[in-house]
Amino acid sequence: MAKRTWLLVIVGLLGALVLWRQSRPQASAVLMQWTDVVALVSPPPGLDWDRVDAHPAIEEALRGIDPARLREALGDAGLRGLWVAVSPEAPSGAELPLVDRFASGGVIRGFRGEALTPEGLLYVIDDTEWPVVLSDRVLARVARGILEGSAPPPLDAFPEELTRAQAVEVLVLLSGGRGPRLWRSARAQSIAEALVTASLAARERWEERTETMGGPLGERLDQLDVEVAILFDDGTFDPRAVSLIDALVKSQHGVAYEQPARWRYLLPGATRAANTPTDAYRRLFRDNDLPEDSFQRRDVRLYRLRMQTVSVDQGSTGSRRVGAPSGSSE
Repeated sequence: MAKRTWLLVIVGLLGALVLWRQSRPQASAVLMQWTDVVALVSPPPGLDWDRVDAHPAIEEALRGIDPARLREALGDAGLRGLWVAVSPEAPSGAELPLVDRFASGGVIRGFRGEALTPEGLLYVIDDTEWPVVLSDRVLARVARGILEGSAPPPLDAFPEELTRAQAVEVLVLLSGGRGPRLWRSARAQSIAEALVTASLAARERWEERTETMGGPLGERLDQLDVEVAILFDDGTFDPRAVSLIDALVKSQHGVAYEQPARWRYLLPGATRAANTPTDAYRRLFRDNDLPEDSFQRRDVRLYRLRMQTVSVDQGSTGSRRVGAPSGSSE
């Protein structure tokens, strides 16, 4: 009898242990792939990240306001990421200490969000290279030429800075006095390759919709500005972090989601035009034939999106403006 009682106790303890392990919050796959991270607060279970108090130079840089100094301190320590507390209601102005700006989910030069969770935020160093040639109109001029019908220049005709290998997404946008008319983006392994692909896609899309666009592109293009921008995600929302969307999607952000073989987004202007970022997501779902409550679908990953305009070539009567346009991935 005693033996049977002990057996039941052991089985009960094992069952409780299994339930406890299942109920513990587990680090997401996005977090698990990162090892070179310094943690300002306790990391999720299973992650052995350095504590920030082991790196005085990083601590000091976080109390300051210079992102370049923080990048240097992280690089000297062989680290690439920061795990910070999440305090979405905190202010995030450029004059505030970096530690506060990170905690608020702010946009910080030289860094991008990687994972946005209820337990904390993971920021990593942004390695996107911004060559000096981007400061003039070269990219938008190339895009305009392709839109006019010219054959794309071979990749070896671009400056080396534009063909350097890096994963990027380039947006080509046509806008007039009433705002954006049409845009397309493309992902590739260099800025030049993505630019060519996006320009060809934009030309093809206009040709498909010639009647609704008001006539052939060749007759309208001179009146339109051609804008080239780089898009990059600024953090993946953990499925449990839906309640943080309105606080963590800032005015510089668009909203985006990814499904197998589908990448859809609203640019920052369209996101700002919605009542809330959550409403912007609902519009994005609706526009792409998903239920408006698709926030926690297993096949959907939610992102916040940043847009960096790098080149504009103005048309004769274009919008005469430079900035983040409104619009969705259509």
